[in-house]
Amino acid sequence: MSPDRYGDTAGVVPGRPEGRAVLRIRALEPYSSEFTSEQIGVIADIAEKYGSGIVHVTPRQTVEVPDIDNSSIGKIAELLGACGLSLGSTGRHMRNVIACSRWCLYNAVPVSDLARKLNSLHAGRVLPGKMDISLSGCDFSCVRSRTSDIGVIARADIELTDKECKKCSLCVKAPLGCQVDAINLSDGGLTIDRDRCVRCGFCSNICRPGTIEVRSRSFDVYVGGCGGIRPREAVFHKSLDSEEALVDELGRILDRYAEHGWEGARIGDVIEKKGTSFLEG
Repeated sequence: MSPDRYGDTAGVVPGRPEGRAVLRIRALEPYSSEFTSEQIGVIADIAEKYGSGIVHVTPRQTVEVPDIDNSSIGKIAELLGACGLSLGSTGRHMRNVIACSRWCLYNAVPVSDLARKLNSLHAGRVLPGKMDISLSGCDFSCVRSRTSDIGVIARADIELTDKECKKCSLCVKAPLGCQVDAINLSDGGLTIDRDRCVRCGFCSNICRPGTIEVRSRSFDVYVGGCGGIRPREAVFHKSLDSEEALVDELGRILDRYAEHGWEGARIGDVIEKKGTSFLEG
């Protein structure tokens, strides 16, 4: 547990009354936003023994345990570490990288393992200001990738093949049909409205004849968004065609932000002052 320049300890939020704290907990194993039943039991035991018996789930997919006496934090950290849990992030420590659930039907690309990798690489990193990274498996963006400091949206570009459509209508009728009505099935055949399509690729999963197939998969990267008192939408940065390229690019963005940012500035503040050109150095 190392303090940052503001003097706070990663994962420990000062509580009330004085001398008590709120602990922010995350799982680095099996994955940052998934907990095993054993880990849930440990968190419950900690809340009962050291807190007030309640926990809170945060928007960043971590768990907070309130009403902890400061003198117990060291012991609790040991208990957490023994089962793959750790204290989370506060202040200028990089926040938990969050992702869509791995079992969502609409994942163009499952991104939970990618979040695990990014957390393993960057957990605990101290940056100029708060840093959120959100990974969306499709354009529905359930984890708010367009209002995060760095947001990633997975894409699946589809194409129509020469395989004959059987007009089964699974791709257009509930409950499996296109959620944005981008597919039209008529006597003239199957057509796709590219303006409506959000490139989730789900239609290719249910098309048994193979009339609809995924041509390519990619990741769109957005930077500079935030929520809070001054919400701001992120701007498109670039598209990448592999997970390896994405991991490298996100690491490079963090490095550029660390180099050009000033204390307390979020990456969107740096973009407002310098434009996005500093990301290309």
